[in-house]
Amino acid sequence: MSLFHSLQTNQKVCMCVLFLSLSLICGCQDPGGSNNELSSIQESNNSGNLLVFFRDPFELSKSYKSQIAIFESIFLNPTKYKFSSSTKESSLHSFFNDLRNGHFIKTVDINHSYIRKEYHTFTHAMDVLLTTHTFLKSGAEVFLTESEQMALLLAAFGHDVLHAGVNNSFLIETNHPFSSETNGGSVQEKRSVAFIFELFDEYEIFSIQNGMSENEKIQISQARELVEKSILWTDIKKHKELISEVKNLKDKVLKILTKYKNVSHDRSRMGACPSDIEEGINISDQLQFEERIILASFFLHCADVSNPGKEWVQSERWAGLVMNEFFSQGDLQKELGLKPSKNCDREVVSVPACQIGFGDYVIRDLYESLKNFLPQVGGTMLRNFNANQLKWKEFLEREKKTGKSYRIKFRPPTKEGGWIGNLRNNEN
Repeated sequence: MSLFHSLQTNQKVCMCVLFLSLSLICGCQDPGGSNNELSSIQESNNSGNLLVFFRDPFELSKSYKSQIAIFESIFLNPTKYKFSSSTKESSLHSFFNDLRNGHFIKTVDINHSYIRKEYHTFTHAMDVLLTTHTFLKSGAEVFLTESEQMALLLAAFGHDVLHAGVNNSFLIETNHPFSSETNGGSVQEKRSVAFIFELFDEYEIFSIQNGMSENEKIQISQARELVEKSILWTDIKKHKELISEVKNLKDKVLKILTKYKNVSHDRSRMGACPSDIEEGINISDQLQFEERIILASFFLHCADVSNPGKEWVQSERWAGLVMNEFFSQGDLQKELGLKPSKNCDREVVSVPACQIGFGDYVIRDLYESLKNFLPQVGGTMLRNFNANQLKWKEFLEREKKTGKSYRIKFRPPTKEGGWIGNLRNNEN
């Protein structure tokens, strides 16, 4: 029986969270130990989908050994996801190393005394990969074919590779060469896609080869299209459009799934669950390819901005990193004589107010939609999010009463985890 299937009451949920917290403490005593981390992810694969979700991505990504252990557990586990039979294990390792290295590249024509990539690091890539894996094992697999599941994981892993540590608007406003290379709009997402496709072709991963059947060629073409479109949909400017597409799909998708599950009178089993995977339910052939693209893109988008739905310690740490990255961009814009972009001026922006606003206008609707499709993990994220919003509101009230701004607890990833900067004088 899966972990989710056994969570029948709030008391059991609390006990589960306690167990997961204990497993986190016990599993992190060997810094950078690949065997411990590999065992942890394998345990998650086999016994409970939420276990990965609750573990600390900063700990899991702190060293190359732990990173490669996680990659191997997910991508080289034949019982979980499937590549083409022609894909070689050595090619996957080379792919991992090249994709990882792509997150460490410093962008040309960017002043890195200001821009340090606090948030868009390899640790973020690992976090989004693990969260997407959690979504799939929590029920999202039922909507996608086997090759599409693997494609979505690869998209999650590489969705921000080559990220410059500034937003697209900055690159366009400053006429950075990247904006002309990509013809503007979704600049960094387009560069990520191009980089991943180069690696696909180099290592013959989702790459059409001589001797393949027509069916396999179609699967590969569709997998590549899913990678491309799902990454392009992560552009935050496309958020509202994506949510609209998902809401238009909801009734049709859930109606088909409910028919397969034969639970029309049991609303507690609406949406996809781990038990559906165990029972072999898969409705991908009942959905059009473009509909599956939208669902996959939606899951990736949710994973990409899953930080507000994690437990407070993780969520606050990620918030500090993303706000530091925003403020670093704002500092550089001031240096260049430009007006800081929205939320990027450290002199006027309240961190709690920014987090509350982003949560109210982007996250709440997103997680509520996720809960419709994946009720267990979506419900968990929504509960965490609501609790986190209350904490941010407490900090905002404290700011108003004392006149003192919330002070970011700056805790970047390790150097091996992808942080390319150095601490400044006012940072702990």
